[in-house]
Amino acid sequence: MDYTGLYLLLKKQFPNLKIEKDFPLAPLTTLNIGGPADIFIETKTNDELVNILKFLGQFPALSTSPTTGAGEELENGFVTMLGNGSGILIADAGIRGITIKNTAKTITIHYQSSSNNQSTKLKNNSTHRLENEPQKYLNFGSLDYDETGYPTVDVTLDAGVLMPQAITFLLNQGITGLQWFAYIPASIGGATWYNLHGGSYHFADYIQSAEVFDLKELQIKHLNFGAEAPAKSFDYENSPFQNHPEWVILSTTLRLFKGDIDRARNVVTQWILQKSKVQPMNSAGSVFQNPSLKDSIRLWGEQKSAGWIIDHELGLKGKQSGGAQISLQHANIIINTGTSTAADYLSLVKEVQTKAKQRFNLDLKMEVKTLGM
Repeated sequence: MDYTGLYLLLKKQFPNLKIEKDFPLAPLTTLNIGGPADIFIETKTNDELVNILKFLGQFPALSTSPTTGAGEELENGFVTMLGNGSGILIADAGIRGITIKNTAKTITIHYQSSSNNQSTKLKNNSTHRLENEPQKYLNFGSLDYDETGYPTVDVTLDAGVLMPQAITFLLNQGITGLQWFAYIPASIGGATWYNLHGGSYHFADYIQSAEVFDLKELQIKHLNFGAEAPAKSFDYENSPFQNHPEWVILSTTLRLFKGDIDRARNVVTQWILQKSKVQPMNSAGSVFQNPSLKDSIRLWGEQKSAGWIIDHELGLKGKQSGGAQISLQHANIIINTGTSTAADYLSLVKEVQTKAKQRFNLDLKMEVKTLGM
């Protein structure tokens, strides 16, 4: 489809916004892989984003499509929200339609005291935390501790706030809770949508509410989750937002703690030190989810991680396809050595999945999300 007409209309309607045609998306991802967006828009405030979405809502062809994981169909194309580009793989052909990157970065601390502590956590998530060789990879157990005894404080963060910035800013304000997500280059919107995990924690453990723009009703909605967030359709790498692509996340309110700042800072330092040794930044993080406890017991008599399986059972650590390589630092990570295409990356994914299926009748589920495919 030729988007020239819509591009010119958007440029005329929003002259102060960055609006580009055939815009390269690879540099906006940690993998540095992927083709262009037909139309790319960058908004710097939630008001700008809402105005753009309302304008696009005039088009009768606007409807939702769950296929992109973050898209809305517009005249045979898509409106795709792009976070900080971590944890995603963009197709070599790029993303059709409109891609919007919202960089709104307001953080609001609600200093009034909260009446109840955040205490509900996602259940049965140990499968996804496991490292079979903690001395070689990650050993979070030595850093983990419970903060629920501390006073709580609610914080609202725009979707465009980056996780490292949020952690630093809040620690400087005496607020803890996000230290478990250190070394993850995600945006708050992406962390909410994916239900990001760090150490033994999920982002849903802290979510109280979210403000979204509903593309069907063309209005802002406030979604309240409270302490029951983990029980309300949040799961490992899953959230209710993935089932409602019409909801564009504007901001998320978290219940955090007035906790032990020194201890939290130590977690950040140690967690970065550990993860930087095994997780290169030219990657999208863990490629596969760990297998279920049931499958692991069937095959090995105990829980095993995807990285351990790829390394010790499949012998694929270091395997290359074009410019993509299964990392020598951690077998559950695929890196871009400099020239990788999405096809190269997916070739390795398919080889791992095929061998796991052939040898163990094991289905390894991809954790990295794909866009434009």
